[in-house]
Amino acid sequence: MKKPDSLHVGDFVYCRSKYYRDQLQLPQELGLVIEIKRTNIKVLYAGDKRCWLPLETIARVKPELSNSTLAEKLHYLIKRVHADECEIVSVSGVNRVTLRIDHIDQEAVDDVRKFLGGNFISLAVVPEGMAYMQVEIKFS
Repeated sequence: MKKPDSLHVGDFVYCRSKYYRDQLQLPQELGLVIEIKRTNIKVLYAGDKRCWLPLETIARVKPELSNSTLAEKLHYLIKRVHADECEIVSVSGVNRVTLRIDHIDQEAVDDVRKFLGGNFISLAVVPEGMAYMQVEIKFS
């Protein structure tokens, strides 16, 4: 099964399957897509709960955003740099987000810094192979 064209990393989704929600003890809230494979997606829920779900069990949702929750901040960062994958590690109030991208310009860097404001700690770009790079963003 090919991934739907309308589903991207950074999208909010809801697990439609009661079976999967019960088996994985998923919250009744929206999750954020952080990685997409051929037939499965990796979803991040509040409380740092992560799981892989089959594509056919999810529905894409477009919620009203206030950019106050971690998921909403990640959504902005992922969409702003057009990331293909996202990894996040949170330790002692500091979030380190690693995003796989193919391009970044100064305007995007400035937008990220402005968006995070006083919570911005650092941004580093590292080449990854011939075609991609990773941007690592740290914020509180």
